[in-house]
Amino acid sequence: MSKAEETKNYIIEQAAPIFNKYGYNGTSMSQLTKAINMTKGAIYGNFKDKDEIALAAFDYNFAEISKKIQEVIRSKQNACDKLIAFANFYLDGFAGLSITGGCPILNAAVDSDNVHPPLQQKVSQAIENWTNTVVKIIYNGIERGQINPNAKPEQFASIFVSLIEGGIMLSRATGNTIHLGRNIDHIIHLVNTELRI
Repeated sequence: MSKAEETKNYIIEQAAPIFNKYGYNGTSMSQLTKAINMTKGAIYGNFKDKDEIALAAFDYNFAEISKKIQEVIRSKQNACDKLIAFANFYLDGFAGLSITGGCPILNAAVDSDNVHPPLQQKVSQAIENWTNTVVKIIYNGIERGQINPNAKPEQFASIFVSLIEGGIMLSRATGNTIHLGRNIDHIIHLVNTELRI
């Protein structure tokens, strides 16, 4: 890795939690220069503008959370257990996620709506990635005889993602994880009653 690439990666790593916590509009260049410990000119020597940093920061935040989710999923053998572990990841990690600003997908979705089309497109791709992961787990489970062959993977994936994101939003807004907990409990109920063989 070249020195220029190392510098860009360093800037992204330092900027990512700032954008996740304060949003695109709420993040100032002074916050970034302080967190990164570089001048505005030095940062702009590596990125053409704040937009480019924000998009790279979203990619970084999404990649980081995706890696952790993949670890949790790989730790289970049964497809239903993978889905439950995936859902529980958000409840188990809620405190840690809250410190860094919460779910990067939810934050960027709200932040980009109607004001930042490139970021909104990245959010859309991330949600598609997320739902595709759930769909793939279900289809693999059907093939292995672990999940009801009458399951509707795409429909379940939409419900799965909606319950988690909705639960995170309500829990962040109220400061009470009971909302996310109830939604995760409902996902587990659906997995055990509608999917599991």
